[in-house]
Amino acid sequence: MASGSFRQSFKLVSAGDMTQATVTSQVVNIQPMDNIGIQVNITAGSPSGTFDVQISADHVEQNGQVITAGNWISLGTPYTATIVSGSPANIYWDITEISSQYIRLLYTKSSGTGTVTFDAFIVAKAVK
Repeated sequence: MASGSFRQSFKLVSAGDMTQATVTSQVVNIQPMDNIGIQVNITAGSPSGTFDVQISADHVEQNGQVITAGNWISLGTPYTATIVSGSPANIYWDITEISSQYIRLLYTKSSGTGTVTFDAFIVAKAVK
């Protein structure tokens, strides 16, 4: 049986201000991980927009400080989800064997104001 390490889930983002065009999660270093899971639960508000899973190979952080912001590229279908106002949503993506070092979640609104509350969690596993 293969052994591996497991990274406990933690919250990426919550409570986005919909007066802004986008809400971006924190960046997560996934370099040592083989399998990534991202879950989004919309808990309040009526968002209309798109969630995108993005990766970067040229983003650089050292001791929690951003050295180079880098370029962020959407993984595209099937790692996007469009949300229509008024419909509750729960989203989950399984991402396997990704080669990039950094990952984040981007919400881009298409309409709406106020605050949308969504909890986004990430979990990861390294297979050895």
